[in-house]
Amino acid sequence: MTRRPSWRERAACRGRLDLDFIDPADEQVDQCRAVCAECPVRELCLADALASGEAWGIWGGLDADERAAVAEQDGHPAPTVRPAHGTNARYAKHRCRCSACTAAHAEYERERRARLRARRRGTVPRAYVLAEPVRCGRTWAGAGQYVLTLPGLPIPAEAELDEPVGAAA
Repeated sequence: MTRRPSWRERAACRGRLDLDFIDPADEQVDQCRAVCAECPVRELCLADALASGEAWGIWGGLDADERAAVAEQDGHPAPTVRPAHGTNARYAKHRCRCSACTAAHAEYERERRARLRARRRGTVPRAYVLAEPVRCGRTWAGAGQYVLTLPGLPIPAEAELDEPVGAAA
């Protein structure tokens, strides 16, 4: 579980439900900046947003574009949109070690190892060849294309059984 910095308890924006500091409307931007100008922890707020690469909202009186310019000058990471908590991408690429991200990474690794074991045992899904074109959403899969079935889904009626993918001829 992540912990909030202690400076947030003293922030002037705390409890200001009338203003949206994360995605302010054009008419609210000046009001948000005015609240930030009077805030006793403005510098800490800005430093935290720069250090974490916060990509949204007004932090320390600066919006994302202004923070990006400051980050580039001062050598901080560029503001980026991060994947949601509880995903392997957040764990692996952004080094988040909260319990949700750690659990997602453990599940990802379990599935990855199971796929590797199945590949080593030769239990690769069977491939099917389409006898005639099939519409797949907005695109078409043409006749003669190989199709791998997904677990739990029926084999298309337009498919003919072929050798498993990777089998020796």
